[in-house]
Amino acid sequence: MAIWDVEVNPIMPGTTYEQIIIVVMGSNPSVSSTPKMPAALPLAEQLKGEGVSVVLTGLHPMTHASEKDYPWVEHFPLMTELTAITPAWDLIDFSKYRAHNWHCLDRLDQRGHYGVMYTSFGCPFNCFYCNIKTLYGKSKVRYRPIPDILAELDILVSKYGIKNLKIADECFTLNEGHVNLICEGIISRGYDLNIWAYGRGDTVNPAMLKKMKRAGINWLAYGFETSKEDKFRARNGDIVKMTRDAGINIMANFMFGLPDETEDDWKVSLEMAIKENFEFVNFYVALPYPGSVWYLGLENPPTDWSSYNQFSPNICADPKVVQFRDKAWQTYITRPEYLSMIKRKFGEQAESHIKEMAPRRFR
Repeated sequence: MAIWDVEVNPIMPGTTYEQIIIVVMGSNPSVSSTPKMPAALPLAEQLKGEGVSVVLTGLHPMTHASEKDYPWVEHFPLMTELTAITPAWDLIDFSKYRAHNWHCLDRLDQRGHYGVMYTSFGCPFNCFYCNIKTLYGKSKVRYRPIPDILAELDILVSKYGIKNLKIADECFTLNEGHVNLICEGIISRGYDLNIWAYGRGDTVNPAMLKKMKRAGINWLAYGFETSKEDKFRARNGDIVKMTRDAGINIMANFMFGLPDETEDDWKVSLEMAIKENFEFVNFYVALPYPGSVWYLGLENPPTDWSSYNQFSPNICADPKVVQFRDKAWQTYITRPEYLSMIKRKFGEQAESHIKEMAPRRFR
């Protein structure tokens, strides 16, 4: 058995295999699967032509499994019970991976030794623009046993030297008891980790956040998403202050272009981001990803899978939304107030890094 990560090594290993499972997915499952289909399908066709048994899985293939869009491909659903699985980390070359730049703004020369782990699977919420339930099903969130989580963490740290860690749960902060036990396990081991995780503002409290910080969780990614949502207004100021008071940085996620939004709504979202001066932001164009309620409700949903790439020249969105997103990003990271905060919190190297990044264009 072997793992071949195409994004790390685009050249396929020369070894011959009887069966190859193509997992069409990236580190952010909900938005990374569909854009990979234009590469996955030709690869699967090529392998099939060479007599290899091909299994296609991942979020996008699972959304179309019953439609038989790809009749020559076996549809391999992800296991419904993932909690007992221990990843085969011995098949991964950790030297090939490094953390996001924002995750290491205070240690940009130490982005290596990067790992990812899950402590739970699934999401209890039903956002109409999200397709994640296609992957996990509609069942409740499933939590891995705490001893298994800590044992895996021990392996990542002691055997592979992991320093920077992503907890990939859809929402790590859902279950305070689960979070506290994990954090207490990390604290008792004395690990010096730099961790980030996804959180939700209505699931955190000061005591919990302080314990997370003690365990090395230095960043929380919150989905503020859009000014049209109630959670945007409710307690946002308290959430931001509470998180920062605990010493945790915020990666704030926003999206522009949902069906009922106007340009004024996009501006309100951008103004909120600017007002709070988050340590980093992601600005997305809202897209009807296959598997979402939004996609299923469209009469003629886009079927050019490359158009679901956030930076595709033919992105399936109103050009005005794309232009606003691109301009919003430039506006946000070039502000003197933002650069001053970055310098104060993370140092001159981080400020220089942001300034060097600002002129780059991704489309």
